[in-house]
Parts: sequence; C-alpha cells; structure tokens
Amino acid sequence: MKKILVTAFSLFTLSTFAQDTPTADAVIEKYITAIGGKDAIAKIQDLTINSTSETQRGTSETEVKFKFPDRYSMSVYMNGNEVMGTIYDGTKIKSTGFGGGGGFGGGGGNRGGATGTPATGGAAGGTRPPQEGKEAQMAAMRANPFPELLYDKMGITRTVIGKEKVGEKDAYKLELSTAEGRKWNDYFDVETGLKVKTYSVNETPRGKFENSVQYLNYKKFKGMDVLIPSQTKRSAGQMGEIVSEVQSVKMNKGLKDSEFVIKE
Repeated sequence: MKKILVTAFSLFTLSTFAQDTPTADAVIEKYITAIGGKDAIAKIQDLTINSTSETQRGTSETEVKFKFPDRYSMSVYMNGNEVMGTIYDGTKIKSTGFGGGGGFGGGGGNRGGATGTPATGGAAGGTRPPQEGKEAQMAAMRANPFPELLYDKMGITRTVIGKEKVGEKDAYKLELSTAEGRKWNDYFDVETGLKVKTYSVNETPRGKFENSVQYLNYKKFKGMDVLIPSQTKRSAGQMGEIVSEVQSVKMNKGLKDSEFVIKE
C-alpha cells in the first residue's frame, strides 16, 4: 500500500510540474521580451562593447565588435598589449593568443559580446588555423550577444529540465544541445525572465573543465533600447573567478566589413 501511495504521489508531482512549467521556447520568449523585444534588437546594426576584467593575472581590457548579422571581432589587452584576439568574417573564424581553444556558451559558457570575456581562444602562445563551416558558425553564435535568436537556424534543441536556485532566486534550468551532441545549461529567473547563468563542461586534452558564468546588473546603455548584463562573474578553472564590467557600449556607429578581415 505504501509503495502504491509513493508512486501515486510521484505521478502527481510530475503532473503538477508539467502543468506549471512553461516550454523552453516560452522561457526564451519571455527573456527576449524582458531585454527589450525582437523589434528593438533588430534595430541594432552594429555594437562595440568595451569592458575590463579582473583576473588572477591582473586587469585586462576587452573590445568586442559586432556587425550584424554575421561579423564579429574581439581583442583582449593587458598592459597595453594585445594578448588574445578573434575575428569572424562571416565564413571563417581565426583566433590568436594565449587562450586554450574553447570558448563560450553553446558549449563554453560566456557571453562574449555582453561581458567582455573571450568567446574563443587560440592555441597556447600562438595562432590557431582558421575554422570554417559549422564549427565557425557555432563559435560565432556562442559569441553573439543574442544567441537565442539563432537557435532555430543552428539546429539547437532546448528543453526545460527543472527549477534551481541561482543565488536566492528560482530559475528555470534549460538544457541546450547541438546536433553533434554538445550540451550546456542556461538559467532564467522565474520572475523577471532574465538569463542569470550559463553552465557547461568543456572537454580538453587536459581533461574536463567546468565553466560557469553569472549575468548581473542588466541595464540599458546610452542610445540602446535593449538590456545587457553590465557585469559577469565567470568561474574559469585554473584562472579562478573572472569579474568583468562593461565600461561603454556604442551602437550603430557604421562599422565596416573591412574591420573584420582575416589576415592570413
């Protein structure tokens, strides 16, 4: 009898959860609406985001540029010297610097555009050969400040798998996955709809590395009708915690395609 009651209670709990939980697309739609909506995002032709990051190696400065729909560049500076860079020309992506080859979100866990943290890294101390095709497109999507709008195009599946606390607030936990099987989790505040965390596990030659990013203090910068997180806290393995602060955002300044040319 006790076993029957436990089974009945479990079924009731699952049924209640299913009735009360929105679909993944509904969670993402609420998020897009919360930050300003698709119409406001569509008005953004280009973005230049400058930020500073505090790491165990000191303070770095990052400049990220987007020319929508499909061009992107990122440069990281320490002591006035560029130590890492990435360019996506719409077809190929090339990275240079001290980073280790893996990046953000959809498999890496960083909002390159909004946080000033790198989206892809280069081979340690050198340059990686340019990536092309789906691999390059996926890396560019991970760097995009609004990757959710690209999920259908990139074949990203999404599922709500429960609620978890992020800080003191409840958040819907979504599992995102690529056709190749790469998975990561995004967390969206139940009340506000804002994305508050990304979590992923990266496979590297040195083993598995957990990557967690918290998105904090959403705000509208001058001239923008769209909210972006002005601060992130990223747990980055041996690098420890990286705290990034957006210092300035420039929108629709007429960035040229020539600024996104890969030099062989």
